[in-house]
Amino acid sequence: MESSDRPALAVHLSGGRLSHLFTGELGLPFRPYVLRTRLRAAMSSLADGALLTEAAHTAGFADSAHLTRVVRRMMGQAPSTLTTGVRWVP
Repeated sequence: MESSDRPALAVHLSGGRLSHLFTGELGLPFRPYVLRTRLRAAMSSLADGALLTEAAHTAGFADSAHLTRVVRRMMGQAPSTLTTGVRWVP
């Protein structure tokens, strides 16, 4: 059994079926959902004045470089640029 199958088995579904239901309900697959949730948490921490490394670790990124790479890839700018004047709604 793969570790990715455990959540599905916990609710008595196959991994494929759980993935299908998750995507159908939320409009995007699980992994991109988790990544966006982590990005939002990191950006919110930065907007609240956290240092880049602290925000990265709080949101589950390996380090500030990892967070910066992901933000640049997904949003086209550095995290510091994006947090200037941004107020994230909970």
